[in-house]
Parts: sequence; C-alpha cells; structure tokens
Amino acid sequence: MTDITRKRGDTYPIELTVLDNTGVAEDITGGVLLMTADPEKEPLDALNNIFQISGDIVSAADGTVTFAMTDLTSDYVGVFYYDVQLDRGGVKSTVVAAKLTMLQDITKD
Repeated sequence: MTDITRKRGDTYPIELTVLDNTGVAEDITGGVLLMTADPEKEPLDALNNIFQISGDIVSAADGTVTFAMTDLTSDYVGVFYYDVQLDRGGVKSTVVAAKLTMLQDITKD
C-alpha cells in the first residue's frame, strides 16, 4: 500500500514504484498505467471520480511511473482513495490501491 499525502494545489508529479506480490519492483515494459481517485473506497461507478490520469513510465525495468498533476487535478481537499491499473495488451490488473489525503493549503493561486 502506498498512501499519499500532499497539499491542495501542489502540481509536482506523483511518483510510484509498482511492486509485485513479493515486494520486488515489477517490470512494467509495454504497460499502460492509469490512476483514478474517488471519495469512496469502493465506488459502484465512476460518477464521483475526482480525476483519472495516465502514467508516464520513468523506468519500465524498475517499475517506476509518474502521474502529472495539474491545477485541476490538485484542487481538492479531503481524504480520497485511488488505484492504479496496469494494462498489458488488454490484460488489466490493479497494481496499487491506497489512500490519497489532500490537505488544505494557505496560498490560493
């Protein structure tokens, strides 16, 4: 589990390492990764998703991926839940599922 805590408005990328079930970095060569966040831990549909971001693979062999945040995707405060789905040619698996906490900031630009 990779819980993330950050401030509202912070647009630096979220960087994650995809691990296999033994805790070793997974080779994600040829994969497409998608991060989705929602206020509910187990939503029945996508109606309340706060964002969905495609990942940029940094090092496929090391399982490292970043998700670019924007003013829009970082403009939330509260506790949310996210997962990352890895798609390898139509074979999909959820490789990360954890909590995303967005804290209130002071600067509102």
